[in-house]
Amino acid sequence: MDSLINPIMDYLVCPLCGVISKHCGYVCGLTDSLNSLREAGRDLVNITRDVEARVDLAVEQRLRPTHEVNGWLESAKIMLREVDYILHRGDEEIQKTCLRKTCFPGSWSSRDKLGKEASEKIVAVEELIGRGHFAVVAEKPPRAPVEERPIGKTVGLDSIISEVWRCIEDHNEKVIGLYGMGGVGKTTLLKKLNNKFRDTEHDFDLVIWVKVSRDANLEKIQESILRRFEIPDQMWIGKDEDGRANEILSNLRGKKFVLLLDDVWERLDLSKVGVSDLLDDSSQTGSKIVFTTRSEEVCGEMGARRRFRVECLSPEAALDLFRYKVGEDVYSSHFEISNLAQTVVEECRGLPLALVTIGHAMASRMGPTQWRYAVGELQRYPFKFAGMGNSVFPILRFSYDSLREDIFKTCFLYCALFPEEHNITKDELIQLWIGEGFLNGISPRDQGEYIIESLKLACLLERGENSEDSVKMHNLIRDMALELASENNNKTLVLQNNVGSKIESINSFDGWHEAVRLSLWGSSIDFLALVEAPSCPQVRTLLARLTMLHTLPIPSRFFDSMDALEVLDLSYNLDLNQLPEEIGRLKNLHHLNLSNTSIGCLPTAIKRLIKLKVLLLDGIQCHLSIPEGVISSLSSLQVFSCFSTELVELIDPLFNETAILDELNCLEHLNDLSLTLFSTEAVDKLLNSPKLQRCIRRLTIESSELLSLELGLMLSHLEILRIKCGFMKRLNIDQGLNNRPSFSALRHLSIILCPDIQNLTCLVHVPSLQFLSLSNCHSLEEIVGTYASGSSESRNYFSNLMAVDLDGLPTLRSICSGTVAFPSLQTLSITGCPSLKKLPFNSESARRSLISVRASAEWWNQLEWEDEATKDIFTVKFQEMNVKR
Repeated sequence: MDSLINPIMDYLVCPLCGVISKHCGYVCGLTDSLNSLREAGRDLVNITRDVEARVDLAVEQRLRPTHEVNGWLESAKIMLREVDYILHRGDEEIQKTCLRKTCFPGSWSSRDKLGKEASEKIVAVEELIGRGHFAVVAEKPPRAPVEERPIGKTVGLDSIISEVWRCIEDHNEKVIGLYGMGGVGKTTLLKKLNNKFRDTEHDFDLVIWVKVSRDANLEKIQESILRRFEIPDQMWIGKDEDGRANEILSNLRGKKFVLLLDDVWERLDLSKVGVSDLLDDSSQTGSKIVFTTRSEEVCGEMGARRRFRVECLSPEAALDLFRYKVGEDVYSSHFEISNLAQTVVEECRGLPLALVTIGHAMASRMGPTQWRYAVGELQRYPFKFAGMGNSVFPILRFSYDSLREDIFKTCFLYCALFPEEHNITKDELIQLWIGEGFLNGISPRDQGEYIIESLKLACLLERGENSEDSVKMHNLIRDMALELASENNNKTLVLQNNVGSKIESINSFDGWHEAVRLSLWGSSIDFLALVEAPSCPQVRTLLARLTMLHTLPIPSRFFDSMDALEVLDLSYNLDLNQLPEEIGRLKNLHHLNLSNTSIGCLPTAIKRLIKLKVLLLDGIQCHLSIPEGVISSLSSLQVFSCFSTELVELIDPLFNETAILDELNCLEHLNDLSLTLFSTEAVDKLLNSPKLQRCIRRLTIESSELLSLELGLMLSHLEILRIKCGFMKRLNIDQGLNNRPSFSALRHLSIILCPDIQNLTCLVHVPSLQFLSLSNCHSLEEIVGTYASGSSESRNYFSNLMAVDLDGLPTLRSICSGTVAFPSLQTLSITGCPSLKKLPFNSESARRSLISVRASAEWWNQLEWEDEATKDIFTVKFQEMNVKR
């Protein structure tokens, strides 16, 4: 039996034992495999931590991890989760085996599979560890298309930002200039614009910010641009100007970019920078350059067709900014502080830099006593106030220091003679400069106009209120000018009317006797108190307007101590009716202004003022007697004016007109003449004198006898013409030689109470006309009649016309035939013109310039239009005017 069983057992059991032995080996080896896997997992964890630490450090250094490193770290995380899963299952399996104390074939399959997984995973972990030794884990990230610029709270900029953004979206606009005075917020505006590119959807590839500054350095500008590209530094470092420009050109070619240039002081040659070729008409990328500057002149030099003046803040916005900088806790700590804050805002006149500087200085001042003291100091010594001398004054002075000629600086400082907020007419400023001897060119008036425009372009002067013919100074600019004048040994003292107070003696002001220029304004100033003052031998300029000069004459001793006096302006002293003969002692006097006074007779002694260059007698309120030979004795006289003013319209001859014209005709240096003439004899004498015609700049003709007026070629400098002639039927203006207009200077034309005149077609010969006023011309049917409408001259007339005022023209049917472009027209006012049914406009007329059309609603509603589009465009500009019947 055993012999039978043993072979069977050998056949069955031996193979089975081999199988069991083999799988038991797997089971025993599972523990070793799991231990090896656990060790490999720990190695992977350590290497992962090392790589992550290197990545964290790189990120702190603003580097970007490579895609390879990010991929490896992600694989390591997955791998460690898989290792943990295998180890967890393996530990469970071993624990089960230990509990059963046996090894049955039923558990072999799972153990076998687990052992294989552990062995295979060890190989995968070791392979992943091998790939985890990185030489570089991170690199410089690509530059963002827009880099955010830090900016604090802003107020009052949303409107201009919207305007500039619309301009950026216009494909035709390539270069945009933002200009304004120092401290007005141009850089803040440009930063806000830069950040708008980050927050707004657009199609620009790159926005580049460059700080240019006063001492522009081309290399630094090019470097700022090049650092925005994804190129190694060695590609441009060490190259010359042309090499860097070529590198910029090649990197920007084909891209749509915006170049923001902050604080440009003079023309920057864009071709040398390397971007000009990308902005010409052949480039269709739509790239833009937007820059800030203090000078509108730089806008022109940079080729900016669109220019935006950055204005000071409105009173409401200024108060919001100041309140924010002071802090609500301080602002609301006492009711009086809010009123004092309003005073500060008024002193700063909306200049953000000043508001921020003073706001910081007052941010910890809770008591009204401290505020009252601080406000008083600010009013008396603005640039000695905390922070103003260091933060504001230098910023404003940069504009002054950058003026290109010394004469510009001298004329600028002179403007500080006028009070705060004062509208200074260009005329009076130029006449004063002539008297001071500042203007010595061939054409002093043209030189003066050029200087004024230069100061406006530099944002040191502003346009006057409601008039292109006047200017004014910002309060802080004026304070700076007074400070600078004292530094230049031109001490200037300005005493201005203070409401509710009276200045009884000028002696109360320290150092007044050292002043080179004295300016006295307002009824609280007793002008005659000067008589009791010590001598003032240094004073060269004395302006005294609207002061307490009563009917008592100026004492003779008044001029005793003024040997150096060159400019004497007593205008707007309405009660001044007499000058002492001692005025003849002022041997150095160059300028005498007696306008808007009641002077009845010029002293004969004036004939001794042989250095007098300017004599102004505008708006004299009574008949003025000028002794024979006085005018002809003034051998240096350049400017003579006897003209109506806004205060006084002359209605009778002030003197013997023909005799004075004869004396004026003898003056060799006369070049600027303003007259109001009443007699036909005087008009004829003027129009028959080539010299006087060349000199006349402003002319009013009031005559009840004049039937026609022929204005010829000689009146080439005539700027203002007023006609009030009750029987005049015809006005003729010479066409000029070879169809060249002879009246290229005429800007203002006013025709009043000429009931018989029927048309003014001659106005086509006045190409520079800016202001046209026609009133009570009852027979006027058309202003410009049917006039060779195909000619170039007809297409160009009224091209400079800015304002038209038509009143009391009952028979007027037409302004002109057809439609006219009126590219400069800003305002149109029409009353008492019932027969005028159509305006010479189409949808393109005055498209960019028109501000308003003022008329009665009844008249406006009955107008006929070229088409509906034209009607819609002009209806938006219509402002109803109440007309008294």
